[in-house]
Order: sequence, then structure tokens, then C-alpha cells
Amino acid sequence: MIASALFALAALLPASLATPIKPAFSNLSKRDLKAYAEEVTVHSSCNVTQTRQLRKALADTFELTAFAQEYVYRNGPSDPVYQLYFGDGDSVVVLGAYENLMRSNKEGVLLRCDDIDGNCVQDGWRGHWRGENATEETVICDLSYIDRKYNEQFCAFGYNVVNSSPSYYFSTDLMHRLFHLPSIGLGKIGHFADDHADCVNLAKTNGTAAVYNTHSLQYFANHVYAVEVAEGGEGCIGEYDSSGIVAPTTTSAAAASGTSSAAASCHTHSDGEVHCV
Repeated sequence: MIASALFALAALLPASLATPIKPAFSNLSKRDLKAYAEEVTVHSSCNVTQTRQLRKALADTFELTAFAQEYVYRNGPSDPVYQLYFGDGDSVVVLGAYENLMRSNKEGVLLRCDDIDGNCVQDGWRGHWRGENATEETVICDLSYIDRKYNEQFCAFGYNVVNSSPSYYFSTDLMHRLFHLPSIGLGKIGHFADDHADCVNLAKTNGTAAVYNTHSLQYFANHVYAVEVAEGGEGCIGEYDSSGIVAPTTTSAAAASGTSSAAASCHTHSDGEVHCV
């Protein structure tokens, strides 16, 4: 009975109402999507040993990044570790930075081993972004294969988050280097603070900048991985005072001059600035 009434009603409708409306965009041509590469390419200049180490380091980088992102998703910006490194900075930026590192198009992103620009001969250089020479390429110098550590070694060899380089591990070193690339850092992720104390202070005074700071993103990833995955406890974090500012340490003249036993990790920026950590 109801069905018959509905059919009768439909028959009385004007033809214009009975005809399906054609979407205005239905005649658009199919989008011309660029080729998509999920993985970073390792250049043919890298030998088998170097390639295997770089593949392992890249896998570690994505593991570390994914865990840092998941931590933010689960705990949110009110989490004390988040606030230590990012203050009141927008967690959407942090999540997006990690997401872009993992999911952005890696077409043309290249790690190479041939020291094409001649920078690896400089003391302490473990690699560099090629900058204007090739904006999506990074050179990894021989020293990286000697002393960079892998995620399984987190919290070993006397490492702690506060006092060790944020690039101590191959994973966070590559995180840093990948953020330099236009396709991944988008020209937004940069250097606004360097050591742990500076990054913590930046979070307290300018959370808006902290979420875009390369080293803050590295320190945070190292911190949550060290505690939650490596289970290194507070000993793997190091000491900083109750206000979140790292307790001052005495720096020797040798360390200040760059002649300490732990060689600096150096790379170049797009403006030619040399940055060592």
C-alpha cells in the first residue's frame, strides 16, 4: 500500500526533480598525481656494507619517529614530557612534522656515500646536506659508520638524553638530516635552539617556535624512546632541575675549542652555515 503510494507520488513529480543532479565537477579530468616513493633511496656510490647500515639506520629512524608520534597521540600536549620540549606549542605541528617525515613523497630523496662535495675530509664531519647543489640529497661520511649507534643500543655506552648529542644514534641523526630536505621539513623545521638546556628554555619561553625546532623534535623522540622502549629509566635521561632547566655543567677549554674526545657532528645549512653538535 505504502509502496504504491510512493510510486504514484513519484509519477507526479516534474521531470527536473526526478532526474539525478549531475555534479558540477563530474567532467574534471583525472588528477595527474606525481610518482610516489615510500622509501629513501641509497645511492649506488654506497657499497654493500654502507647500504646495509643505512637501511638499518633508516628503519630505526622510522621506528623512533613512529613511536614519538604515537606517544603524542596517546598522551596529548598536557603530558609533562611533551611540555618539557614543546611547552604550550601546538601538538598538531609536532604530529605533522613526524608524519611528514614518515609519509612524504621520497621521490628524489637520496643518501650518498661518495663525498661528492669534498666535505667529509673535514675533521669531525659525519655527513652533510648538499643544499643548493642538490636540495634533496645528503652525503653520509665514513665516520658515521664507525661511531653511530642503533636503536637496540639505546641507553648503553654512557648515553643519556640531557648530556649526549641529540644525534648520538643513527636514527635521530637521520631524523635531523631528513628534516633539512624541502620535501620533508618543508622549509619550516629549523634551528632555534641547540643543546638540551636551550631547547627546554625555548619550550618555556616560546612554544610556538619549539614545535618547529629540529633538536626539540629529536630530544623528545629520544626521551620517550629511552623511557618507554629501552626502559632506561631516569639514568638514561640525565639530570635537569625542577624548573626544567638543565643544571649547569663545567665546560673545559678543550671541549670549548672543539678538541674534546667526542668529535662534533657537522653539516651545512642552505645559507652555507656550518652547524656542529
